[in-house]
Amino acid sequence: MSGSLARVTEEFGVRPQRIVTLKELPRENSSWLLEDSGGGRVVLRRYHDGATPEDLAYEHAVLRHLAGQGWVVPEPASELIRHDGSWYCLTSYVPGRAVAPESPAQRRRRGRDLARLHLALRDLGPGLGQRPGWRPQHEGLTVHTSLDWEACVQWLTEVSPRFGAWIRAAAARTLADLAEVGAHELPVMVVHGDFAEWNVHYEHGRLAGVIDFGLTHLDSRPYELAIARTYRAPEVIDGYRAELARLGWPLSELEEAALGPVYRAFRLDMTAWQLKHGAETGEYDLAMIERQLARTGTPPP
Repeated sequence: MSGSLARVTEEFGVRPQRIVTLKELPRENSSWLLEDSGGGRVVLRRYHDGATPEDLAYEHAVLRHLAGQGWVVPEPASELIRHDGSWYCLTSYVPGRAVAPESPAQRRRRGRDLARLHLALRDLGPGLGQRPGWRPQHEGLTVHTSLDWEACVQWLTEVSPRFGAWIRAAAARTLADLAEVGAHELPVMVVHGDFAEWNVHYEHGRLAGVIDFGLTHLDSRPYELAIARTYRAPEVIDGYRAELARLGWPLSELEEAALGPVYRAFRLDMTAWQLKHGAETGEYDLAMIERQLARTGTPPP
């Protein structure tokens, strides 16, 4: 056990027999599984550098709401503790494991599970409101209000004038498409924010739990489907639509029409984060940026 982890666990009053690193990245969300001598398990979560108590209170409210409805999620099991500039919390352990790669049937299963999760979250949004510093994807080209779109475009233009022209064209087309379908009228709800295969755990063929609500906020169902990477797993949308129809809450005509434009906006948001990282480090992953721009459907200049 590192000295820093030992001090954090001591502050929480736990003495684990074993510590297993689940995810450890500098400045990003990280977690460790703590096991005691009796086999009890809890997860130590360290939040990313930009996390604030207000931001985390929102995430924890979503998790407690779902746990109260019987969902297995990383429910907070302690108060937040500040240590060496980072926020830490103990959370409950979510069993099972992600399924990768998924078969078509497993993708449809994930779509059905996402539909049920949305039903559990459906009535939470009006009382909880928007997460601090966020907005729905269809209200801008980035979901984080602190991400400066024009600065990102300028950084890219300085590195590659061709890519700079490409991202401007893709943004103009995407905004026009969002306006054409009337995306400003899209209903919003609390979404998971990253319901991709690596965040959904199964055990013995059944849903065991859902992890990583670090991107949960108020947004549209088309956005959730975009960030769930359904472009490469269309069976997820099939399963989602079928389950919602069975539950009496199908996608509206507007939501169906917005699937494409919101997906393209999501790709531009992903590009902006690549550019922010490049500006901070001086290293631009132009191959990744090109892939993101290509997925907007706008041809390069």
